[in-house]
Amino acid sequence: MPEIRECFIHFKHAHYVLVEKLGLGRNSEHIWALQGLFVDATDVEAGIKGSSKLQTGLTEKHAKGFLDQITASCKLRRGQTAHQTRIWPGTDESPEGLGDLILHGLSYTPRSLILKFKKHDLQV
Repeated sequence: MPEIRECFIHFKHAHYVLVEKLGLGRNSEHIWALQGLFVDATDVEAGIKGSSKLQTGLTEKHAKGFLDQITASCKLRRGQTAHQTRIWPGTDESPEGLGDLILHGLSYTPRSLILKFKKHDLQV
């Protein structure tokens, strides 16, 4: 399974940068709070396939294929087909609410890199 090699290498690189170079978990002076979330739209969400209408919560940047910052109004869902959840964590309406999401570790699975926050995990 080639995915495990790719995830392992991404994990080792992220671990090297975040833990060994930047001191994640050791450097108490640095705040590891999440400052923003960015997402790109799938072809269907951007109106490239299926309907020609941009879905609610997306911006014109998404329609052009660029990443854009998302807010609490974004209804996009990601994950396995049978188990998708909203991208925006929780119900807080303000970007300042992301400050409660503090990175404290990372791990990996055969198919993803997982950034561990105190309240949530971000699977990439």
